[in-house]
Amino acid sequence: MIINLFGVIMKQTKLIAVKRIPSILPDSLPTVRSWIFQQNLPVVLLGRKVFVRKEVLEKIEMVGLTN
Repeated sequence: MIINLFGVIMKQTKLIAVKRIPSILPDSLPTVRSWIFQQNLPVVLLGRKVFVRKEVLEKIEMVGLTN
């Protein structure tokens, strides 16, 4: 459990770097970047680094990417 600066309780989540996604999913890095560009894959930006929540990847593994 994490409490942010505003006192709101937030769920702790694991973030996966975009460049590591091809080792998890059977898709290439250009495909993953295309999903991000088309706004089909929600991302978390920390500075200039781009991450995807682990829960999102698990959902994609189970049901696939849907619009």
